[in-house]
Amino acid sequence: MSDLETALRAALERWGPEIADTAPAAALDTARRLDGPKVSPSAASLLHGQLRQYLADLRELAPSGEEGDEIDELTERRRKRRAAGE
Repeated sequence: MSDLETALRAALERWGPEIADTAPAAALDTARRLDGPKVSPSAASLLHGQLRQYLADLRELAPSGEEGDEIDELTERRRKRRAAGE
């Protein structure tokens, strides 16, 4: 399994079983092809664009707001610090 495919699978798992279990085969296949040893620059460009679109579509299907990421945590800490200073 390629590094890109591994990263893609990890992202799908973070988005929840609804996304990971739908087996976005096209996205995984695109990741495999993109990481292939003989992919030409023009093909890589097309595959990259397609993978970005798959991810955008899958991200819309993912449950939102259940868990925050590091940016959300930093934003919340900053908000609390500012509120305490006022």
